[in-house]
Amino acid sequence: MEAPFTTHTWDGITGAIYAGYGNSEFFWIALCYLCVLVAVILGWRHEKHAYEAAKTGHH
Repeated sequence: MEAPFTTHTWDGITGAIYAGYGNSEFFWIALCYLCVLVAVILGWRHEKHAYEAAKTGHH
């Protein structure tokens, strides 16, 4: 893959090269946050169950 600029060093790079923010960027960021939230909730439930099982000796 070729870079969208002609220089071969970082010295010639000026300005922002991030062109990702568009109409669907908010959707993908919200989806990522939702995935993180689900992972935290499921992990919390698993840890709570494992802690209670270890505490009572039912593992």
